[in-house]
Amino acid sequence: MKILLLSAIISLVVCKSYSQPKNFRDLVGRWEVLGDQVSGSGLVVADSSNIILTYNGDKKKVLEYKLDFSKSPIWFDFTVEEGDSALRVKSIIELIDNTHLKWQLFVNEERAENFSPTRGEFFYLKKSLTSTL
Repeated sequence: MKILLLSAIISLVVCKSYSQPKNFRDLVGRWEVLGDQVSGSGLVVADSSNIILTYNGDKKKVLEYKLDFSKSPIWFDFTVEEGDSALRVKSIIELIDNTHLKWQLFVNEERAENFSPTRGEFFYLKKSLTSTL
């Protein structure tokens, strides 16, 4: 009986931890693109007013953004400066765990409701645990 009760408690705790709602704090940190996808690329989320996108070593400050945590995957739309104009990007993010996320960007196309292998640019990122922001 004790084993059954202990198993039920552990299952409840595990399920509860996986169902925790995600929020902005989960994104804070230095995120680096994994593998050979695009060397020198990533995302730095220092706080709500300091977000830097790096693509092929080229850093761009996010000028404005909107995150919708009520959507699954999370909608993350942002604007960066591109030459003399502003580039608006729609994207979706899934926090896989505390240190990994999936990110798909849609430039000059409509956002897919879910991750799509045929649309946008798709990245896996890992949070750097040793780097400072």
